[in-house]
Formats: sequence, C-alpha cells, structure tokens
Amino acid sequence: MKARENKALRLAVRAGEIMLESGAEVYRAEEAVEDICKACGIPHVQSFITTTGVFVSVGTDDQQAEVQTAIRRVRHIGTDLEKVSRVHAFIRRFVAAPSHSEAEIEEGLEELERIDATRGFSLPVRLAAMVVIAAFYTVMNGGSLIDGGCAVVVGVLTYLFSLWVGRLRINHFIVVFASCFLAAGLSLLFFNFGFCSSLGAMVIGSIAVYLPGVAITNAVRDLLSGDMLSGVSRGVESLLVTIAIAGGVGMLLKVAPAPIHADTPLSLIIPLQFLCAFVGTMGIAVIVDIPRRYLVVAGLIAACGLLVYDVAVLEGSSRIVGCFLATCTVALLAEISTRVTRDAASLFIIPAIFPLVPGKVMYNAMLQLIDNDLDAAMATGLEALFVAGSIAVALLVVISLTRITSSLYRTVRKLDA
Repeated sequence: MKARENKALRLAVRAGEIMLESGAEVYRAEEAVEDICKACGIPHVQSFITTTGVFVSVGTDDQQAEVQTAIRRVRHIGTDLEKVSRVHAFIRRFVAAPSHSEAEIEEGLEELERIDATRGFSLPVRLAAMVVIAAFYTVMNGGSLIDGGCAVVVGVLTYLFSLWVGRLRINHFIVVFASCFLAAGLSLLFFNFGFCSSLGAMVIGSIAVYLPGVAITNAVRDLLSGDMLSGVSRGVESLLVTIAIAGGVGMLLKVAPAPIHADTPLSLIIPLQFLCAFVGTMGIAVIVDIPRRYLVVAGLIAACGLLVYDVAVLEGSSRIVGCFLATCTVALLAEISTRVTRDAASLFIIPAIFPLVPGKVMYNAMLQLIDNDLDAAMATGLEALFVAGSIAVALLVVISLTRITSSLYRTVRKLDA
C-alpha cells in the first residue's frame, strides 16, 4: 500500500480512537473512520469498533492487492464532549477539503494530537459545577435548601477525594465504591447532628455524578442499534458501577437512623423542577466537558424534557411513558440544535437526558437487594430497565425520523434542480 494511503489509515484510526475514548457513540466513531478513508480515495473500508478497540481494514479495487489492517487498543473510555466536538469539526473540514495530499494528512495527524492534548474545564470550575449539581439535584429529589447546602459540602469533598484516588490508577469501580462510601458517611454525620432532614435526597445529590444512568441508556441504545457487543459490555459496566455505588452506601444501612432510598415527589412546584434541571444540567455539562458555548442550550433542553415528564406523570402516565415523551422532546430539540450548530447531537443529548436517566432507580434497586427485599428489588430493577429502554427507543425514533426527513429533503432538492 502506498505511503499516502497508509497515513490516511493512521489518521482515520486515530480519529476513531479519540472519539471513542471521549465518549462518542460506536456508530459515530465508525462513521468518522469511514468518512476519512473515503475522502482520501480509499474505495473499500471496513471498520469494527468496540468499547475496547478500533479495528480497520482498507483495500483497493484490485482483488489481488494486499489489504491493510490497523488495530488500536482502547483501555479507558471517559466523557469529554469538547474533544468529540473538535474531532467532529475536524472531520467535516477534512472531508470538505478539495485535496488530501500526504502533507495535508500529516497536518491532520498533528491536529488530532493537539486535540487529544487539550484539557477541559479547570479544577475550580469543576468544583463550582459540583456545587451546582449537589445543591440543585438534592432539591430536585425532594430535599430542602438546607439539605442542598449540606450536600454541597459532601459533594465537593467526595469529588476531590475521587480525583485524588483516581490519580493512583486504582480500578474505577473501587474509586466509585470508596467515593460513595465517603459521601454516605459524611451525609450520615450531617443527619445525626441535625443539619439536614432528608438523608436520601442529600445522598443522591452528592453522588449524582457517579450514577450510571447515561451508560445504561447508551447500552440499551447500542443493543437496539444492533451493536450487541458494545451494548452488552456497556450494560455490564453500568451494572458494576451501580453495585459499587449501592455497596458503598449500603454498608451504612445497618446504622442509618433513617431510610436512604430516594424518590422525587411530584408535589414540588414544576417551575422549581424546571430551574433545578436547567442549572443542574449545566453543572453536569461542565463535568462532561461540553463546549462552553453550548452550556445554556443543554440546560434549556434538559429543563424542557423534565417539564414534559412532570406534566405527563401528573396527568396519570407511567414513568416509562413520561420518559419516552420527555426523551422525544430532548432528542427533537437536540436535532434542531445540531442543524443550527452543525455539531454532533450527542453534545446536547448526553447532558440533557441526565435528569431522566434511571440511575437513581437502579441505585434504589440495589439498596433493596442489600436489604434482602428481593421482590421490591426485582420490580424496581425492571422499571429501571424499561425506563432506559423507553429513552433509547425515543432517541432512535426521533433520530431515524430526522434522518429520513433530511434524506427526502435532499432528494426533492436534487429533483427540483
């Protein structure tokens, strides 16, 4: 294979690797690989990406020609939507360029390395985001303003602890377990000294960033999209994270003077829920490193989705139906934002569905399991699974409909031309 095609293959694999490590969907990483290779004039491209690796094979029209294969092992997947946005913009510019010489491909590799080296929000900004998340998610789960203030102290200390432990290269599940144990212990101290009145809401607010609701939803979404390997692996990962969270909190169940299960009372004033979702989601968006220019947009989309959910449930719909309608709203607004900004839809969807994802329900299911309440744990766990499924189905429906509509629109424009 020529040197130019070899470098193009390296460029494509590197782009897919960065997107996968930064939390992009598997299909989006595969599309990135194929778009770069085809833009460089490589006619036959086969990409296979899982949560642990990127595998790409390329060839030419000559059946006797050799096939080049590149493999890149991926050991850690985080969430850095700023990098996803930058790689997405780079691919769009690269594909639209009139030529793709060897020197231009080399420049592309250098740009990808610069993107990978970028760092997101600073620690003070992240700590400020934790203040927002802990306070507003505590209130959104039925806690008082005083409970929210106590949760801020617990959440910030727990987050600092998790960052310190994470630098020791300890297993991620152990980090989550230790962080949630610390959060539950500090919350229990506040409760015993009479500083807070709702222990459950306070615990949920302080550990909100660890709840694997988005991972559960993405796992179901991958399964429904046909990516069985990715879906199963993400589902197992989210289950292990849930066990680590519930285990860290559940170790204190025997000494807790009050139940630490949490549920959001819909008796809360809906405008307050709207405000909590708006501000809290902007905090989540900082933690997942969404581009700064989209913070307010993500918050508004999340607030609109939660508003639809609250209205649907208050009108008598189940949580599953409410989450389906709310996710359709989120996905539609995200698709509109995507058309306006020409950026990846996941930048808006991932933070915006956070108030809807069933991480808290899975958390309650694991606590019920630890309490040996098997029937309740089974019912709650199934509810979490169905809620995650409704969210994934809603995302697929809206995204599929928008793609069909866009395809029909382009076809009509070609016929008119």
